[in-house]
Order: sequence, then C-alpha cells, then structure tokens
Amino acid sequence: MALGTKNVNYPTDYNLKTLNLVTTLKGNGVVNLMPFLLELNLFEDIYSSTISGEILVQDAMGLISSYMLNGTEFLQVQLQKTTQDSQFYSRNFRVYKVGKRVIGDNNDYEVFSLNFCSEEFLLSEQYRISKGFYGQQISDIITTILTDYVKVGTGNTKKINIEKTIGVYDFVLPNKKIFETINWLTTYAQPATGKIGADMLFYETSKGYYFSSLQTLYAGPVYTSYKFDPKNITNDMNQKVTNASDFEVLEFFDTLSGTTNGTFANKVISLDILQRKVNKTDGVFNYLTFFNGSNKLNNNPITNNYQNRLGGTITGNAPTTPGLEMGTLRMATGNSQQKKNPYLSQNPDKIANDIMIEKYLPNRVAQLALSNYTKIKITVPGDPNLIVGRVVNFSTYQVSPTSWQQSKDNATRKADPYYSGKYLVTAVRHIVKNSSYITIIEMCKDSVTGQYSGFDNNNALLKQFVNGNQA
Repeated sequence: MALGTKNVNYPTDYNLKTLNLVTTLKGNGVVNLMPFLLELNLFEDIYSSTISGEILVQDAMGLISSYMLNGTEFLQVQLQKTTQDSQFYSRNFRVYKVGKRVIGDNNDYEVFSLNFCSEEFLLSEQYRISKGFYGQQISDIITTILTDYVKVGTGNTKKINIEKTIGVYDFVLPNKKIFETINWLTTYAQPATGKIGADMLFYETSKGYYFSSLQTLYAGPVYTSYKFDPKNITNDMNQKVTNASDFEVLEFFDTLSGTTNGTFANKVISLDILQRKVNKTDGVFNYLTFFNGSNKLNNNPITNNYQNRLGGTITGNAPTTPGLEMGTLRMATGNSQQKKNPYLSQNPDKIANDIMIEKYLPNRVAQLALSNYTKIKITVPGDPNLIVGRVVNFSTYQVSPTSWQQSKDNATRKADPYYSGKYLVTAVRHIVKNSSYITIIEMCKDSVTGQYSGFDNNNALLKQFVNGNQA
C-alpha cells in the first residue's frame, strides 16, 4: 500500500514516535535521543544482508561517559508519516560504533555519531557454520539457518519470506560466516516457480528478511508512481508526496561492459573431473531468448538487431565466419551426467546430486548485470513504508520540446520513453532531520518502455561504418 496523505500538511512531514538508546546501565538505562537529534539515516540495499544506519547527535550531557557506551547498546526506532497513520517503521538496532567526536566552540557540548545495524549481522560476524546438508532444496537450507542459527522467523522475531527453489543438493557448508554462507548458497539457487534463470537474492528490509528471485519481484504490484517535474506546482498532497525533487542517472547503457562480462551472451564449459568429460552444449545464455521467456519490468529489450561486420549480433547469434564463437566464456566443474553413468550409478548413494552449474552460472551472471543495466537515483518526500524489492513507476520528460511553440508556451512535454517506466527499488536511504524527512531511492530496470528502432543492416551508409570504412 502506497503512502497515505491523511493529515499531512507538508510533503516532508513526519512523526518520530520513538528514538531511544537502550543501554546496559542499571536503573535509568533508556535515553530519549530526540532532543539531541541532528540527523537519522536508515539504509536498505537489496544486495546487502542487513539494514544499517547512523544517527548524529548534539550532546551537552555527556551521554557517552554517563551511560558507559561500549557497543552493547540498542537503538529503538519508531517512525510514522503522521500521528494518525498506522505504524510503518518499527525496528530495534544494535549500536556498534561511536563515530568521530567534535567538541563545540565553548567546550559545552559535543557532536558525535552512532553507527548501528541489525543484531543478526553481529551474530553472523561472530559465528561460522560448518555442517552438512544432504538431499535438500536450497530454500529449505536457508530457512533452517535463519530459524535454528540466527533465531528469526518464529514468535516475536523478525519475519522471514523464503521463495521456494528447485533442485536437491548436497552441501557441506565450508565454515563461512552465517550471512556469508547464505549468500554463497544463493549463487546456486534457482526459483521453483517455472521462471528462467538463477536470480535469487537474500536481503533485509524493515519488514523482515527476504530470499526471492528478481523475476518474482518484477511481477509484483506497483507500490506507487513517482514523477520528476521540477516546475510542478499543485495543491494536491497526493501529487506532492510523489514528486521527485532530484533525479540523477547512475547507469544507462554500456554495451562494451555488457559484451565483456557476458550480459548479452555468455557460455559455460563444464568439466566433469571424475568422468573426464566436457560439456560444451548446455551452459549457453542468449539475451533475446531469455528476454522473450522471462518476467521483465517493461515490454521492450535494451538493444536492437544491430549486426556487426562478421554477421553476428550482440545478443549471441553466431557470426557467419567459421571458427568463431559468440559470448564470454567461463569454465567450471560440473557433475550433471554422473548419475547416468552405468558404473557410477551402481552406488547411487555415493554420487552427489547434480549441482546444475550449466543452468545457474550463465544465467546468474547475465541476470544480475541486466537488473542494473539502467540505474537512477531520485529524492522524494519521506515514506517510511517504502522498502527495497518493491516495484514503482517513474516518469520524467524529454528535455527538448517537440516544437518551438511548446517551448514558448512551456507546454507539457512528452514522457521520456527510456528513463520512464517500471523500476525495482534496490536501495533506500531514509534521512530524518529536525524539520524534514526525505527518502533517497536507487532504482534499476532491465528493460524499457519505448522500443529501440531497428538497425537497417542493408543501409549503404551504415554498412560503411560497420565495415570500418574511413571517410
């Protein structure tokens, strides 16, 4: 549900209901930090296992020494848009560091920061997992780790949202830290809902922990629609709270990088060391083939049908020159055919389950790169209900007017077909100050709303450039 605007007088209104520092000091060990607050930052990232943040305070009471701060404190945050709204953001964090301390001009106060993160992250850094899991799906292994080792997902702890995966695996977890282990398992995982590829992610939001595929997130409902229109003047509060005050392009297109890292085409050759066999056929990724069969945010691909001078396309179609193969090449160890071997199959319990590297590796490399192919950052009025993993609409307008008359009359311009469209929210930073609350959003998309024009490979002039002819 998108942000409500009931009883909002200004777009950046907020109600910081609770901001308590909970210490180990006996007796009065709870400190209300709101009178000391200069700035509160809360940060989520879809590629990070935990929420983190920082609070900047101005202190004239000697909080650090009076409450004997030592890194075992907790920060309680409850944030609303207005007092009439239901509670949107309510979390407890672990304070792990006092930042740089700056003494005031008259030595009567100091300014310092407190860095905090989720308590589970410190548990993850403190312990490693060394255990075997046999004949289990990766989603079940991750569920076990979260419930049995991190102790979340049950009772009054944080919720966990685990998407089912396909494949039955045998893993001996290699003595890695807890979240490091989960992220290692994630690289092997493939969604069980019939979607193409291997695009699972593990991340935390203010709503709990998530293990989900990008394609599942792409198919989710649109949370809200943002618009970048610096000249927008309106009395409609619903429009004010969704109007972006700042818009920055972080990534748009990079065909060189996409070609080099295998975004458009890549291939995996798997080596079965036990059988001394090579599999050259199964591990192939072709962008257009994938695009036509997958969930995506928008309707059109991020490239066209351009052919190079050798007759090949950027998406993996083979060139006409004999002896050349398309795509970035990787080599990896696999075991896809071991259970079909007549000699090995006599002892099936001794054979590890198929690790399916030919399926997940070429897809994962490309899908993660595609998900960030277009990346933008916008600043909007604060919304405590906005979390990473949600889909939003974004619209901005073409810089140039379509006619001189439009420029003269400052008429409404057409929406930009390549920057506008559906995006996945991949990072959120909530910034609360004494008088305002804003949210900075990083958003990515794998596709575009406007179709790129086809490349006329028979055009004589274009052929000259494609073939490298100089003027």
